[in-house]
Amino acid sequence: MADLLSYIPEYKDSETARSSVQSLLNLWEASLSQHPYMFYMGTDFRKLKAPSCWYDIVSVAGVLSKYPFVHTDSRFLEMIDLIKRKQDENGFFTPESIYTKLAGWDFSQKKTASPYLTYLCIRIFERLNTEPV
Repeated sequence: MADLLSYIPEYKDSETARSSVQSLLNLWEASLSQHPYMFYMGTDFRKLKAPSCWYDIVSVAGVLSKYPFVHTDSRFLEMIDLIKRKQDENGFFTPESIYTKLAGWDFSQKKTASPYLTYLCIRIFERLNTEPV
């Protein structure tokens, strides 16, 4: 929901959008004790993976990064820090989890850096530097 609302100008700053974003941040904050339905933010959630269409840290941070009012939130910054710590010395990211049905793509292996996963992560970081808070 938060991702969809981020694309609609008249809804991006709505109470519904803010509530959706706050729900994601609250789940992250209480990730060790709360896991409604199957949406647990455990160790698998924290693994870098692509494409960015699943419930994982890259996807959620990507959605949250579209909302400038989140850019200074400590919970969001904790997610960003976790992602940044996984960047290699050349600035790339290597998948930590894969979807075998997507075999053949650069993000469907865990041995070498993935240009696409790196793109997804860098895009998040760029939103933090270019959008006004």
